[in-house]
Amino acid sequence: MNMTPHLIRDLGTENLQVRPDAAAKLTGNPGFLTDRVQKGQLIGAILGSPHPHARLLHINVDAACALPGVHAVVTHADIPGTKHYGLRKVDRPVLCIDKVRHVGDPIAAVAAVNIEVARAALALIQVKYDVLPVVSHADVALQPTLPADHQIHASGNLLHAAAHQQGDPHAAQAATVHSVQDCYVTPRQMHAFLETEGGVAEPDGAGGLRLFFGSHNPAREKQVIADMLGLHDKVQAVGTPVGGSYGGKDELTVQPIAALLAWKAQRPVRLHLSRPQSVDMGVKRHPMQIRMSTGCDAQGKLTFHRVEILADTGAYATHGPEVLDAALEHAPGPYQYQALDISARLAYTNNGIAGAFRGFGAVQVQFALEQQIDRLAACAGLAPDVFRAINLAPSDAPGPLGQWIVPFEGAQRALEVARQQPLWQGPHRWRSDDGRYLHGVGLTLIHRSDGFGKGGPSDCRMELTLAEDGAIELRCGFTELGQNLVGTIQGLCAELLGCDSTIVRPVLGDTSCTPDSGPVAASRATTLVWRVLQDLRPAWQAQLLAAAALLHPGADTIFCCGKQGIEGPEGLWLNYADLAQHMGDKRPRLAIHLQAEDPKDNAHDTHFVFGACAAIAQVRVDTWTGAMRVQDLVMCTALGPVASAQGYLGQMEGGAVMGLAMCTQENLPCVDGHYTARNLDGYLIPTMADAPRMQVLAIENLAADDPIGPRGAGEISVNFALPAVANALAIALQRPVTHIPMTPERVIAALESHPDSAVP
Repeated sequence: MNMTPHLIRDLGTENLQVRPDAAAKLTGNPGFLTDRVQKGQLIGAILGSPHPHARLLHINVDAACALPGVHAVVTHADIPGTKHYGLRKVDRPVLCIDKVRHVGDPIAAVAAVNIEVARAALALIQVKYDVLPVVSHADVALQPTLPADHQIHASGNLLHAAAHQQGDPHAAQAATVHSVQDCYVTPRQMHAFLETEGGVAEPDGAGGLRLFFGSHNPAREKQVIADMLGLHDKVQAVGTPVGGSYGGKDELTVQPIAALLAWKAQRPVRLHLSRPQSVDMGVKRHPMQIRMSTGCDAQGKLTFHRVEILADTGAYATHGPEVLDAALEHAPGPYQYQALDISARLAYTNNGIAGAFRGFGAVQVQFALEQQIDRLAACAGLAPDVFRAINLAPSDAPGPLGQWIVPFEGAQRALEVARQQPLWQGPHRWRSDDGRYLHGVGLTLIHRSDGFGKGGPSDCRMELTLAEDGAIELRCGFTELGQNLVGTIQGLCAELLGCDSTIVRPVLGDTSCTPDSGPVAASRATTLVWRVLQDLRPAWQAQLLAAAALLHPGADTIFCCGKQGIEGPEGLWLNYADLAQHMGDKRPRLAIHLQAEDPKDNAHDTHFVFGACAAIAQVRVDTWTGAMRVQDLVMCTALGPVASAQGYLGQMEGGAVMGLAMCTQENLPCVDGHYTARNLDGYLIPTMADAPRMQVLAIENLAADDPIGPRGAGEISVNFALPAVANALAIALQRPVTHIPMTPERVIAALESHPDSAVP
C-alpha cells in the first residue's frame, strides 16, 4: 500500500507545556467538589443492604428521626417524582422500594449535623428482610428453568443480547486449514479513583437546588434530579473538576440521594462515600467469558471467526447494553474474514454493578482476539506482524460489522511503524544467563471507536464568546476529569483561532451558563471541540475584523486576528480586552449545535469513526516465584493530530498502566454476592514502581478531506496495553494466556504444565 511518509512525534522527548491546573493540584487546592464546605452544611450518610438479594418487608425510621442533630431521614416514600433512573433501561431505584439486589444497595439515608450523629441514626433504622437466593454466575442467571425467586428483575435476568453474521460460513470452513478455539476469561476491575463518589446539594433559596458533584454529564444529572423532585428547570448542576473517574462517575450514584436529603431538610447536604461504600455502590468493569474459534487458510489468510460473549452486568443496567454492543463491534478487530458469527449476552446478577470503564467493552474481546491472532500465526508458520499485515482490512473497507466508516489509514500506519521499532526487530524470546528469568516480546494491533454509536446521545452544543474582559471563552457542558481538557481547549483555540492560549478561558460543566454538550465520555470531547472551532472560526474572525474596521473607517489597513488582538501591518493594533470594551453588547457570541452524523444506512449501535494503535511489550517472568514484570512498552498511536501533547502523553501512559494491571494483578472477585475486598489494602493497584519504560510515538497523519479531526486518546491505551502484555507473556511462557489476571500462581501453573511446549 502506498502511503505518504509518517508524521511521527516522540512525545516523551518533547518539552511539554505545564498543565493549567498543575499549580492548583500541587498545592492541594484544585476545588474538588467533594471538598465544598459551607456554614450550616449537613452531613449525609446512606444505609446500604447487608444482603445481596432480599425482599424489603418493612422499614422503620422513627427512632432515627427522633435522634437530636438529625434534620432529615428519607426512604423511597419521600420521593415526590420519578423513583428510578438509568440510561437505555430505567431500572435503578434512587432508594430501594420492594427489594435489594446487591450488597450496599441504598435503602435509606440521613442528614445530620455531623458524621457521628448520621451514623448513629443509620444504626437506629429498622429493616426487615426476606432473604432470597443469590445469583452470582452469569451462566446460571440465564438458565431457562431458573425459579422465580432467582429472578433479579421482573423482566428476567437477560438484560441485553446482540448478534451479527456476515459472509459464507460454509465456504470459509471449507477454506480453513488451521484453526484455534478457546475460552477467555476476563476479571472484574475497580476504577480505584482517588476521589470517591460525593459532592454537595444545596437549596438555592428560590425554590430550586444547586448540585456540586464530580461527574461526566451535569446536564443529565440536572434532569434526573429535576424529574425526581418535580423541579423542572429549577436545578443547577456543576460538575468540574473531578478527582478521577475512568468511566466510574459516568452514571449517577449519590447525587439523587443527596439532593433528596437537601430538599427535605432545606439545608445544604454534603455526601461523600467512604472507600468501602464506594466499592459496594460504584460500578466496575464487566467480567466476561469469551469463546472464540478462528481459522485461516494455508497462506495465513483469515477464513472464519466465531465469538460467543457472556458478560455479567450485576444488579442494574447502567451502561451495560452499550458495553456489550461495543464488545460485539470490536470482536473482529481491524481484520477481514470470509465469514463472521458473533453473539453476545448480558446477564443480571447480584454481583454489585458493572458499567462504564475505560476501554468500554472492547478491551476484553481485544485481549482474546489478539491471543487468537498470535496463535494462528504460529500455526501458519508466520511472524505475528506478517500475519497481521496480510489480514489487515484496507483503509477504505467497511467497518467491523459491515457498516460505513470514515476511511482512515491509522491501522496500516500504526502496524508499519511498530514493525520498524528496535524492540520488535530484536529477539522475541530469551532466557537469562542464570536460567531464572524468561523474557518475551509481544505485539498487538487494535482499533477503537469514537463516540456513542448510532442512536446514542451524540448531539453536542457549545458556545464561543468574547468575554467582557477580553478573554476568549469556549463554553461547553464537558467536565475536567484529569484528562487536561482545559489545556486541550486552550491549545486548540490557539491553533485554530490564532490567539494566544493564555487568553483562552474554558467554561466547563455548569448548567447555568454552559449548553448541553452531552457527556465527556467515549473519547469524544477533543474531537468535538476541534470540529466546533473549525466550524465557528470563519464567523468568529469575521465579526472581530468587522468591529475593527468600524473603529478605523476609510483606512486601507488590512487587519487580521492575532495572538493578543487585532493586528495590522505594523503589528498589534488593538488587544482583545480593548476590542471587547469597544464592542460592548455586540461582542461575538456564537452558538453551534452539532447533530449526530451517523450514516442512515448503518445499523443501530454501530460506530463510523475509529482510531488505531499498535504496541510492543516486553515482559520478564521469574520462573522461581511466578512474578511477572512489564519492562518496556512502545506505543505507536495513529489518532491524527495531537491536540495537547501533555494531555495525550498522560492519557497514553496512564491508560497503559491501567491496562497492564488488568493483565497482571487487578481482579475483584464477588463470592456469593460479596466483594472479596472493600478497600485498597485488599485490592492492590499498580504504583509508579510498577510502570514500565514507555515510549509514545504519535502518528499525526490525517487525510486533508477527513471530516472528523483528531481521534480520541482517552481510552485506547487501555485497549492496546492489555493484549500487548498478554501476547508478550504468552511468548515468554510458550503457552496461551486465557485467564487474566496472570497472577504468580497462574504463571507457575503454566510453567509446570508442559514448560517447553509451544502448543498453539
